[in-house]
Amino acid sequence: METVDYFPIEVEQTDWQASSKILTAIRLQVFVEEQEVPESEEIDEYDATALHWLAYGPNDEVMATARMLSDGQVGRMAVLKGFRQQGVGSSLMRNMIRYAVVAGIKQLFLNAQIKAIPFYEGLGFITQGNPFMDAGISHKYMYLNLHNYIDNSPQSTLAEITEEERQRTSIEGVDAFLDQGEILIQRAQRDIRIFSHRLEPSLYSNNQVCDALYTFATSHPMARVRILVKDIHSVINHPNLLHELCNRLPSRIKLKKFHSKEPCLHTEFMLIDRVGILYKQEPIRFVGYATQHAPMDASSLAEEFDSLWGQGEIDPELKRLNI
Repeated sequence: METVDYFPIEVEQTDWQASSKILTAIRLQVFVEEQEVPESEEIDEYDATALHWLAYGPNDEVMATARMLSDGQVGRMAVLKGFRQQGVGSSLMRNMIRYAVVAGIKQLFLNAQIKAIPFYEGLGFITQGNPFMDAGISHKYMYLNLHNYIDNSPQSTLAEITEEERQRTSIEGVDAFLDQGEILIQRAQRDIRIFSHRLEPSLYSNNQVCDALYTFATSHPMARVRILVKDIHSVINHPNLLHELCNRLPSRIKLKKFHSKEPCLHTEFMLIDRVGILYKQEPIRFVGYATQHAPMDASSLAEEFDSLWGQGEIDPELKRLNI
């Protein structure tokens, strides 16, 4: 059983022989009872040979399932009603994508219900063709070329990535976050994404990190730093060094107010290109992890950030402050 990176969810790969009872129970509740799909169409001959995944929450409470056929077709994604919009489906999909990449599968595809298309688009899937009916519900064909999850940042071509760089380092304390943040920023080639509650001064008003961000923003011709903040008024009322950098380098460092209708369960993170991650797992204590090279995880998190960035806005107070 693998602990998923960003949420308190555990995902387990299983098979029909071991878990048919619980797999059937989830799918009957979601598809047959809620969506009125005929039971004869829901459980089919492919289940016995498919790979299946289950998502568990606290106290081993089962929350969701999905399956993958040998040709790369993903289906039967079912999240129980009480656990939707909490990252469960994306956690399942990230695990399935990881499996497919390691297994050498070049493409995943699925038939998505129309209302679920934005969810799969957020993971990189592309729609193709016209809508069609399946079990009385409108669907569209979608596919994901898995080369989209392979790191193609400039630094990856300069040297072979070592096992140490692929390791996830558990970190605790502000000094450890400062050290790992500086290391990651120094590796950046083009993009840095920062998601923060209030730009914690001990991290973002510190010369160690801000000097590294300034060097990056002024040394790379295509450098871009994007900062998304939940508590924008705290930033306005308590300016810090990173705040000042936004004023000095407005074309390179941009700041927006988080403005999404959907909740975001992340606390704090910094992404370096689509490979490096500095992740703070608790809102108060400095506890989390850093990894220098995790392209699949970083790409998934970057897609989520970019979606939130598109919904973000420049606060009027920021405009008056020339940010």
